[in-house]
Amino acid sequence: MFSSQVLRKNIFPSHSVNRRVRCLQSLRNSRPDLFQSSFSRNFTNVKDAEAGHKAEAVIPEGSKDAESGHKAEEVIPEVSKIPEKKATSLGELQVMGIGILTDFLVAFVLDKVSEYRVSSALENGTRPVPRVMMDEFVRRDQISKDLVKVFQPDKRHSYYHVVCGEHGTGKTTLTQMEAKNVGKGVIYVDIPSNFNYLGQSFGNAINMLFFEDTSITAFLVRKFLSSAMGLTGGESAISFYQWGRAMEIFRRASEVYKEKHGKPPVIIYDNVSQLIPENSKILDMLQDMAKRSADYRTYIAVFVSSEGSVPRRMELRSAWSRAKKPVIEIGDLNKEESMEYLTKKRKINEVEAKKLYELVGGRIVELKSVADDFVAGQSFEVIRQSILDETEKKFQSAQLLPGDQYYEIGKNIICALLSSKEKELRFLEFKKFFNN
Repeated sequence: MFSSQVLRKNIFPSHSVNRRVRCLQSLRNSRPDLFQSSFSRNFTNVKDAEAGHKAEAVIPEGSKDAESGHKAEEVIPEVSKIPEKKATSLGELQVMGIGILTDFLVAFVLDKVSEYRVSSALENGTRPVPRVMMDEFVRRDQISKDLVKVFQPDKRHSYYHVVCGEHGTGKTTLTQMEAKNVGKGVIYVDIPSNFNYLGQSFGNAINMLFFEDTSITAFLVRKFLSSAMGLTGGESAISFYQWGRAMEIFRRASEVYKEKHGKPPVIIYDNVSQLIPENSKILDMLQDMAKRSADYRTYIAVFVSSEGSVPRRMELRSAWSRAKKPVIEIGDLNKEESMEYLTKKRKINEVEAKKLYELVGGRIVELKSVADDFVAGQSFEVIRQSILDETEKKFQSAQLLPGDQYYEIGKNIICALLSSKEKELRFLEFKKFFNN
């Protein structure tokens, strides 16, 4: 039996340890390693105290104050003093809530204003200004006629369209020119190379207002929509959000326009190749929306693209069923159109103009380049050598020079092109050179 004095002295260590255990229980989930080590040390102290071994040495002299109701201060190890995360105050939550509510009210007002502005844009048309100077513009009557027909659909029109052509054939210039001439009901959107400006480009085309750059909603969009859509960077999320708003408001305005005029409006997506490959999903979404709008005759979409990956991707999807076939192809100028450009537009004599045409063909971007050099005073021989040097570099890059991997295949293809009356090969004819 322990004496009452010893028993009283033993009460303090047990009580103190229990207090420490209760304190450290709050750390159990966050830092179990600290909890286990601290608890083990204190459990040992309890056991020693209850056994009565070295009780007098363990209890400090000042602990006698416990008899008069005073408890000794417990020293918590420094490592266990983990600061608590500051909780968001009620005032901060109220401010954020007011800010979000204000954003929604502003967005509602801007949507109504934007609907009016978009409707006005549809009534007037975008009327894009072609970058080419009018005294250098070469009319292509058949292509212009086809484009005008697309840009002025009737109420039964239920297809979307694809316009394609190689780089430098003038497809953008022709599209802009006829969109400007038709005007009413035609919206022209130039797809930017930087995805962060996609939403703004759509908004500018339809005269729409945005407020996301300075709102609390913008913060939430940057924080959550980026990861949800797999977008890199908050600005991409804002652009995606703006684009979605622009398309929804355009759809509603298109329904009003169709009801008023008895035919759907037209929206042109130029340079859609800019979406490949990083933002291919956006192209897919545009195609799906184009099919749906064609089904319901809400608006008619026109995709303008270089030949290659974009048409191939679109053809492989089910939404291709609503694309008008055949697609509108814009190729090189024929000889008559090329000679008209060189002699009448650039004022080059017919003999030299013929030599320039035979050197570069009817690709308008190439014709303009050699015409610029010739008008600037360069001789035909200097221009010719420059073109040949550039062509040799391209052959070298494609491994078509003698001794290269594709020399024989390339030679056979070139011979087939030269012997063809149309100076072109169909896909199956081209493919057979690689099957042998």
